[in-house]
Amino acid sequence: MDATDYISIPFPKALYDMIIVRSGGKLDPVQLAADQVEGFIERNTTEDAFWTEAGLEAFAHEERARNSGAGAHDLLAGHLWKPVFLLNGTRLRMSYKGTSHYAEVRGDKIQGADRVFDSVSQWVRNVAGGTSRNAWLDVWIKRPLRDHDYRSADAIRRETLAEE
Repeated sequence: MDATDYISIPFPKALYDMIIVRSGGKLDPVQLAADQVEGFIERNTTEDAFWTEAGLEAFAHEERARNSGAGAHDLLAGHLWKPVFLLNGTRLRMSYKGTSHYAEVRGDKIQGADRVFDSVSQWVRNVAGGTSRNAWLDVWIKRPLRDHDYRSADAIRRETLAEE
């Protein structure tokens, strides 16, 4: 997304300040709000009290398209990002220069917005315009049937290592 892909909405300054102060600047209130709205949408894609018939069909179409990739129906398929195994359907998010970028695990590959990658690191480098990044610190993960919201890749990696 570029700058024209955003709108401004009223957001209470006191709430914004509370998030900044209490998190010591670790949380971005804009990203936090976007994550909450995205989570609401993802949890309610079949709720006819919120969406029109056309909206519900659009959600169903998107789900079918997501599941049509190679290995999409194999629940055991996935991508090994040592030591973390990312199941098929796992969603990835990375913010870079104020823009959120998304990818999804399809089979053992990473499907970005415009192409397929062999690794999470390749996708991160592509998002960052070829610059070197620490993908563990930049990527947030939302695993199917497990995570309700995106979680830090580094936190998931640390948990995985602690379980071994």
